[in-house]
Amino acid sequence: MEMDEDEGEHPGTRVMSETMVGNFDFLDDTPSPERPVHEIPPPQDRGDRRTLERFGIGFVSGQHDAGELLDELRAQIEEWNDPADEPGGNEDTRVDGAGEATRVDGARPSGVPGVLLVGHPHTGQRRLARMIALTLADAGIGDGALRAHDAEDVRDAPVDRITGILRQTGPAILFERLDVAITSAQDPVAVAAAVRRARRDRANVTPLIATCEPRAYKRLLQDHPKLVQAFRVHRMPDLADLDNRMTLLHLLADERRVTVGGAALETARDDLERLRGPGDLVNARLVETYLDQACQRSLERAGASRDRLVLTPDDLAGVAEGIEPALRPPGDIGGYLRQLDQLMGLDEVKAAVRELADEAALEADRARYGVAGDGARHLVFVGPPGTGKTTVAGLVGGIYAALGLLESGHVVACRPVHLAGRDRIDTESRVASMVEQAHGGVLLIQEAYRLDRTPAVVDELRRHMNGRGARFVVVCSSPAAEMEGFLAGNPALRGEFGRVLEFTGMGDRDLVRLFQNYAERDLYMLDEELRVELLSRFERLRGDPAFAYARTVRLLFEQTVARQAARLAGADVNAATVARLTDRDLPESPLEQMLGDFHQGT
Repeated sequence: MEMDEDEGEHPGTRVMSETMVGNFDFLDDTPSPERPVHEIPPPQDRGDRRTLERFGIGFVSGQHDAGELLDELRAQIEEWNDPADEPGGNEDTRVDGAGEATRVDGARPSGVPGVLLVGHPHTGQRRLARMIALTLADAGIGDGALRAHDAEDVRDAPVDRITGILRQTGPAILFERLDVAITSAQDPVAVAAAVRRARRDRANVTPLIATCEPRAYKRLLQDHPKLVQAFRVHRMPDLADLDNRMTLLHLLADERRVTVGGAALETARDDLERLRGPGDLVNARLVETYLDQACQRSLERAGASRDRLVLTPDDLAGVAEGIEPALRPPGDIGGYLRQLDQLMGLDEVKAAVRELADEAALEADRARYGVAGDGARHLVFVGPPGTGKTTVAGLVGGIYAALGLLESGHVVACRPVHLAGRDRIDTESRVASMVEQAHGGVLLIQEAYRLDRTPAVVDELRRHMNGRGARFVVVCSSPAAEMEGFLAGNPALRGEFGRVLEFTGMGDRDLVRLFQNYAERDLYMLDEELRVELLSRFERLRGDPAFAYARTVRLLFEQTVARQAARLAGADVNAATVARLTDRDLPESPLEQMLGDFHQGT
C-alpha cells in the first residue's frame, strides 16, 4: 500500500468534492444509494485474512502479522530503556534457514531497532514504515516522523556520507532500496560494514527502516549475512494474491468512505484476478488505481452525495480494460481512436496514428494465420514539450495491445540519464531493467537526442530492440532539430525505427479551449472575462523558455483553482459561486508580482 497522497489527484476535483460534500446544503437533492449505507451488510469474502489498523493507518498484513512486529519493537524499546538490564553480547540475532533474522533468547538489544522490510514494490513499505515510526515514538524513541532516503540519493557517494545519513539525529530514517545502495556502491563491503556499525552503535538513537526486494534479499543474505543480522526482518504481503487484493480493496474503500456494493464485488474479484499490472502499476498501486477510477466513474454518473459512495457493476465496467488494454476484446480499438480525436489540433499526427492502427490490424490478422510481421513498430516523435507526445504514445500502446501485438500497452517513460551507468556493466543493468519494466508496452525515451553522449546506451538499446523488439515498442521523443542531428549521427539506430511523427504546438484559442476542457471535467465554468484574459496570458507566456503548451495550461488551471479556493475560504458562498472561475482567480503575472513586492517594500 505504498501510496503518495498527491499522486493521481487533480486539484480541481479535490476542491470541488471537499467543498460540495462537506460544507453546503445545496446537495440535498443529489442521488443517494438505493439502500441506506447502515443497512448494507459487511462483505462476506474477507475470510480469515488479516488487516491491521493503528494510529489511524490501515494495513494488510498478509501471511506475516505486522501487529506482532510492532508489539515486539515496542517491547524491545522498553527492554532497551530498562536501566536494570545490563548490556550483553553484540550478537543478538540469528538468521534461520528461511532467511528470517530473529532475536536470540536472553540477548541484550544492541541499540534502537532497525527493521528491514522485504517485499516487491508497492506492497505497503511506506505505510508500515509510518506505523513503525509511530510505535517507536509511543515507546519514547523519536517523534513519529519519517525522513526518506533512496539508493539514488547516495549513488557514487563516499562511505562517510552514507554513515552521516544513518547517524543523523531526528526523525526515523526510511532508506528505500538499501540493497541497491549496497550492490551498486564502489565498495559494497565498506558500505555494508558502515550500515552494520551504525545499527550496532548504542549511541545511535535514530531508528532505521530499510527496504529491499525479495530476490535482492537473498543475495544480501549470502554476501553480507552480518548486515542482515543487524535488522529485524519483516516480509511484506503478497499483493499479487487475489485474497489480499480484495482485502486491500475493502481497506482503501473504507478510507475513502466508499462501499463496494454486493453486486459489484464479483465484478471486482474477476477484474483483480485477471489484472497483471502494467509496468510500475502493480500491487497496491494497481488496486488503488482500479478503485479510484471506479469512484470517478460513479461521481460522473451519479454526482456527489452526502452519504457514502456505493459502487455498482456499472461503475466497474471497463475499468480493468482501461488500465490494461490487453484485456479488451481482440480488435477493440475504437475507444483509443475516439480519445485521439479529442486531442486539440495534431491533424497530421492523428492521420498517421490511424494509418499505424490499420497496419497493426493487418499485422494482427496475419499473425493469426502464422505469418510473422516484418515492419518496425518503433517510432520517433519530434516536437516541442507539452504537445501530446506522451499521450499519443499511450494511445499507440493501447491500440497495439488491443490488437494482441503487445501484452499490456502501458508506457514507461525515462530520460537518457536513467539509462546511463558508471561503467559498461552498470549501463547494461540499467537498460535491461528499464526494458524489463516496459516489457509488453512502450518505452518512451524523452529528450532522446541526449543519447549521443552515451554510445554504450545506444548499443545496448539496439541489442534489446533486435532481440526483444516484438515484445515492446520504443518511442524516442525530442525537439525536431536536435533529434534530426542525433539520428543523422546514428544511422544504425535510425534503421530500427519506422515512422517519424511531427507534433506541432497549439494556437492561443486552442489553449483556451484546453483550459475550458480541464474546467468542465472538474465541474467548473469560466467567466467571459477570464476567457479574454486567458488569450492575452497565453500570448505572453509563449515568450517564457519553460512554456510547454498542455503542461503549461494544466499548471495554470491548477493554480487558478487553488487561488479561487483561497479567495472563497470563509466566505458565504453558494453552488454557483463555487463552480465559477473568474479573471480574479488567475495567478499573478510576473509583472504583477514585481509590483506587489514593490508596494510591500514601500
